[in-house]
Amino acid sequence: MKRVVIHSNGDQQLIYFPDFFEKSALQDLITSLNWKNNKIQVFGKIYDEPRCTAWYGEPYKYSSIEWPAQKLTPLLQSIQRQVENHAEFTFNSVLANWYRNGQDSMGWHIDNEPEMDQTCIASVTFGQKRKMCFRSKKTKEKIEIELLDRSLLLMLNFQSDWQHAIPKSRRTMTDRINLTYRRII
Repeated sequence: MKRVVIHSNGDQQLIYFPDFFEKSALQDLITSLNWKNNKIQVFGKIYDEPRCTAWYGEPYKYSSIEWPAQKLTPLLQSIQRQVENHAEFTFNSVLANWYRNGQDSMGWHIDNEPEMDQTCIASVTFGQKRKMCFRSKKTKEKIEIELLDRSLLLMLNFQSDWQHAIPKSRRTMTDRINLTYRRII
């Protein structure tokens, strides 16, 4: 299995596996998850979240969105086991993001809620390849990665110093599902 170290600085690492899964689970995830299009509060203003999301695991809150506890589906559990075996880390929750086209996006942010363990966050992609951008809060260094169908990106101790985003694209794009596995304390 191909392993690419994108960034490594002490205990902060970005490790990418472009062909992690044998087959895509895109259609099964689109049809089996409980998708929502939430309102999100950013700097006091309310907007439609620019993608569909679903949450499974422990209770979780970010911006103005509150997710209650919800048991992971069998498919999410199967994907989680594969990721955990490789990451040697145990997750208990997953945020699913459905990017339906090039206009669905995610702005610059850090997943730094106090209840989230920052040791390891695993990002799984199924479907349309999409660019993910990182920006150092300290040095303003930028990293761009094209996340491919069936890929895994491990972010190790990375969230405290780096913001990330999925920018809009003018290119015609099809469905992409991103699963972000986390440990909520």
